[in-house]
Amino acid sequence: MRGLLIIPIIIPFIAGLVTFMIPRLKRIKQLITIAVTTYLLYYAIRLFLLPEIIEYYFSINFLRYRADFILKADHFSSLLVLFTYLFGFLISIYIVRSRDWVRSGDNQYLTYFLWTLAGVSGIFLSANLFFLLIFWEMVTAIFFLFINLGKGKLTAESARKTYVILGLTDAAFLFCVAFIWVKYNTLNIDAINIDATTGVIQKVVFFLLIATSFAKAGALPLHTWIPSISKNAPISVMALIPASLDKLMGIYLLSLVMLKLFNIPFLFNIIVMLIGALTIIIAGFMALIQNNLRKLLAFSAVSQVGYMILGIASGTIVGVIGGLFHMLNHAIYESGLFLCAGAVEKETGTVELEKLGGLYKKMPLVLIGNILLALAIAGVPPLNGFTSKWMVYQGLLQAGQPVFFVFAIFGSALTLAYFLKVIYSIYFGGESIVFQTTRKPSYLMSIPILILAFLCLIFGIFSSLPVSKFFIPIDFKILEGVQPIELLGNLSFVNTFWNPSLATTAIIIGFIIGIIMYFIGKAFKYREQPIYTGGERFELEERRVPGTDLFLTILELPFIGQYLKDRDKGNYDGYNIVKNIGWEAIVKKLKNMHNGILSTYLSWCILGFMIIMFVLMSR
Repeated sequence: MRGLLIIPIIIPFIAGLVTFMIPRLKRIKQLITIAVTTYLLYYAIRLFLLPEIIEYYFSINFLRYRADFILKADHFSSLLVLFTYLFGFLISIYIVRSRDWVRSGDNQYLTYFLWTLAGVSGIFLSANLFFLLIFWEMVTAIFFLFINLGKGKLTAESARKTYVILGLTDAAFLFCVAFIWVKYNTLNIDAINIDATTGVIQKVVFFLLIATSFAKAGALPLHTWIPSISKNAPISVMALIPASLDKLMGIYLLSLVMLKLFNIPFLFNIIVMLIGALTIIIAGFMALIQNNLRKLLAFSAVSQVGYMILGIASGTIVGVIGGLFHMLNHAIYESGLFLCAGAVEKETGTVELEKLGGLYKKMPLVLIGNILLALAIAGVPPLNGFTSKWMVYQGLLQAGQPVFFVFAIFGSALTLAYFLKVIYSIYFGGESIVFQTTRKPSYLMSIPILILAFLCLIFGIFSSLPVSKFFIPIDFKILEGVQPIELLGNLSFVNTFWNPSLATTAIIIGFIIGIIMYFIGKAFKYREQPIYTGGERFELEERRVPGTDLFLTILELPFIGQYLKDRDKGNYDGYNIVKNIGWEAIVKKLKNMHNGILSTYLSWCILGFMIIMFVLMSR
C-alpha cells in the first residue's frame, strides 16, 4: 500500500500528458478527465478511511546533508486529498456543459486541470519540506498557464501579476527551506521544531512562511491577484483555484507553520490575527461595492480567509478546529458560488448585476443552490458556515480577544449584506433585458451546485460528524489528547456568550412572518397601471429596480468612501506601487537610453569593455 501513495500524483500527471498529445480529440479528453477524477475520488476515500498512517520514502545524501523525500498519508493530508478530488470530480462534470475548456480557445485546458490536481495532491502528501516546495512551485507555474486561458486584453497582465506575487513568496519559501536544511540538517516536517522566541533569523523565516501562505490563500495584503484574475479567467478555473484549492493549500501551510513547525510568542499570534481581521473587513467592504459578480465573489473569497486565520492564530482548541473547519466549508460554498455565477454567465452572457434580474423562473435549481450557498457563507444557521464561524468566535473569546470577535461578527453582517444584493439582483428585482433570451441551465451544471449546497446543509445540521471525524484526529500538538466527546460537550450552543439557538429561532420566526405577510398580500386584489413621465410610458427595463443601488451610500461616507474608491482603482495595490516605481526609476530610464543612435551603443560597449578589463586586471 505504501507505493500506492504515488497514485494521486502520477495518474493525473500521466493523464494530463495524454490529453496534451491528443489536442483535437476533445470528447476523448473529456472522458479521460472524468474517468480519472472519478477513480481518484474513489481512491482518496479509501485512503482517508485507512486506520493507519502510511509512508513512501527514499533518501539522497549530498555532502554532509541528507534529504528525505517522503510521501505520507496521515489523517490531515488524506482529508485534503479527498476534498481535492471531490472538487476536481464535480468541476470535471460541470465543464461538460459549461464548455469552459472549449471556449477558452486553448486545447490544453484539461491538461492544466489534471496537472493542478496532481501538484496539489503532491503538496498535501509531502512529508518533506523540499518535496513540498517542488510541488508548490509546480502548482504556481500551472496556475500561470491556467489563468492565461482567459479572454480579454487584461488576461496576460492578470496572469503576470499572479505569477509575480506567488513567485516572489515562493522564492521566500525557498530561502526558508534552505535555511532550515542548513541550520537543522533536516527537512522532515515531523522532525522540525523551531524556536522563534529567540533568534532574529528564526523570526524572519516564520513571517516569510506566513507571507507565503497568505499569498496562496489570498489574505491581505497579498490578495490582489485574485480580484485581478476574476475578470477574465474561465469561471471553472476560479471555482477550482482561488475558491477551493488555493484556500486548502494556503491554510494547510499556515497550520503547519503555526501549529507544528514553530514555537512562537503570543505576540506573533496577535499580529497574524490583526491581519486576519483586516482581511475580513476590508475585503468585505470591497465586495459590498462591487456590481460585477465575478469580482464580488473574488473579494468574498478573500474576506473569508480572515476567519481561518483568526481561528488558527487564536491558539485555542475550539478556535483552531473552527479555523480548519471554515477552510473546508469555504472551499465547498465558495466553489459552488462560482459555479452558480458560471451558470448565470453561460445562459445570460453577462455577470453584471445591473443587467440581471427575474431569473428565478428560468433557473430554479441554481436559485435553490445559490441561496443555500449564500446563507452558508454568511454564517446563517443551521448551515455549515455558521458552525465553523461560531467555533472561531468561541476561540477568540477563550483567547481573551473580544476586539477580534467584534471584527468577525461585523464581517458576517457584511457577507450577508452583499449576498442579499447578489440574490436579489440575479433572481428577483424584475425581469431584465436578458431575461427573454435566457435558457434553463443544463442538469450537468446544476447537479454539482446542488451537491455542494447539500454538503453545506449536512455539515451544518450534523456538524459534530466533521468536527469529530475530520479535525480532532489531526496530528497537531494543540490537539493531542483531545477527545471528541470532551470537545463536543464544550460546544454546547446554549450556555454561551454567542447563543445560536436564539439566532436560529429568530430567523425561523422571521421567515414564518414573512410567508404569512406574503400570502396576506396575495389575498387582496391590487391594480396595476403603467408609469408615465411627461406623457411618455416607462419601458420594462426603466421600471425595474436593480439591486446594484443597495449600499451605494457607503461610497458617499467621508474617508471610508474615498478609501474604497481608491482601493477599487488599485491605488493601494502593492504590486502596482512597486511596478510603477520600478518603471519610473529603472525601466523607463533604460528604455530612453535605447535611442537608436549607433554612437551611443558604441560608447556603452567601450564602457563595458573597460569595466571588464579593470576587473580582470585587479585580480
